[in-house]
Amino acid sequence: MGKNIIITTSKVYPTRWRIAFPYAEISLSAPVNPPADSIVWLHNMLPGGTPPAGVHFVVMHDEPSDDKGLEALSLGASGYCNAHATPELLHTIESVIRSNGLWVGESLLNRLVGGIGVRSPMTGRHEQHPALQALTKREREIALCVARGESNKEITRNLNIAERTIKAHLTAIFEKLGVRDRLQLAILLNTSN
Repeated sequence: MGKNIIITTSKVYPTRWRIAFPYAEISLSAPVNPPADSIVWLHNMLPGGTPPAGVHFVVMHDEPSDDKGLEALSLGASGYCNAHATPELLHTIESVIRSNGLWVGESLLNRLVGGIGVRSPMTGRHEQHPALQALTKREREIALCVARGESNKEITRNLNIAERTIKAHLTAIFEKLGVRDRLQLAILLNTSN
């Protein structure tokens, strides 16, 4: 497994970083040529350009916002998270990034998914997507809500079902359609076949 390299100007490192990544290098500046398969965690700073092949940037911010997250992603980051994330969440983020996934918070994810839905040639025709045939009626309803960029709370309100039920349905939807997450699901359903 590759290295974790944390770049911060902070003089005091949060214990949670050491718990999450006990062997991480912590430095004031990014290495010139980080080893392939490394994750460079940038604390309160943005990537300075496209990462070298096989290297991923994750921006950790003390006061995260959707706008800062979009800026980080536009500059080549593979992830954006709260710098105060728990060690368990940092491990989850690492796992997603090492699987070539993208990590963002729910609010930013819904903003990205909503943007896909607005610009999609499928707008207003999602119900006709052939992939939906593999789903149950309730799964189709939830998948279509996701394709429109709705959050779990909005789906809960609109369909009058518990959030944990939505999460269970989403797990089944992801498996049946061979997608990894909400973003991939939205892209699939917003692409004409």
